Amino acid sequence: MKTITTLLVLFLLFTALAGAQNQAVVRSFTGKVEILTAQQTWAPVRAGLSLGLGTTISTGFNSTAVLELGPSVLQVKPLTRLRINELVAREGTMKTDLFLQVGKVRAEVKTAAGLKQDFKVKSPVSTAAVRGTGFDYDGYDLYVFEGIVTYSSLTGQSRSYSSGEEGSTDGYDTPAEAEEGLQSDFGVDPYTPGAGNESAAKVTRTTGIATGSVTIDIEVYNP
Repeated sequence: MKTITTLLVLFLLFTALAGAQNQAVVRSFTGKVEILTAQQTWAPVRAGLSLGLGTTISTGFNSTAVLELGPSVLQVKPLTRLRINELVAREGTMKTDLFLQVGKVRAEVKTAAGLKQDFKVKSPVSTAAVRGTGFDYDGYDLYVFEGIVTYSSLTGQSRSYSSGEEGSTDGYDTPAEAEEGLQSDFGVDPYTPGAGNESAAKVTRTTGIATGSVTIDIEVYNP
């Protein structure tokens, strides 16, 4: 009887570990960074804070956060709101599912011994799925700085981008053919997520070389 009980306990423990939930950890932050608590109130973060599933993190103007997601690292850029939907190690795969409501993130997806990566960042219009190691993503525009990223629209049309390439989609068209991209950042209107009942954020991306630039205005509306 003891043998059966012991085996049962070991089996349950193994099952639990096989699908062990992980937590994101705030490695560092600058400026105003908040999380949406279970009581639906905004609270400031601190270095070393663990973020459970369903947590929304929000960065204000000129504010950033660096999160550890298992072996991977996520930089949350200013004026970003991001929800952690899933972070679990199961059957040899680290599965990460994030929802980018507004703003921009940089992901550095790293492997760990014995673990494959299934790393996805979704937005209201598209999904970026990693088969490589690093990319910048704001839900519309994608820039890959290392590895390969598969970019999918709402309609399921996808295209893969390699290191140094970029592309975009409005959510309904096939992501644009890969182009050699210049790494860039965002200029954003003064908007502080979490400070009130804001319904929209305007994101402006400027890229180009010394002879000129291209500016794209993107409106992302929160439900």
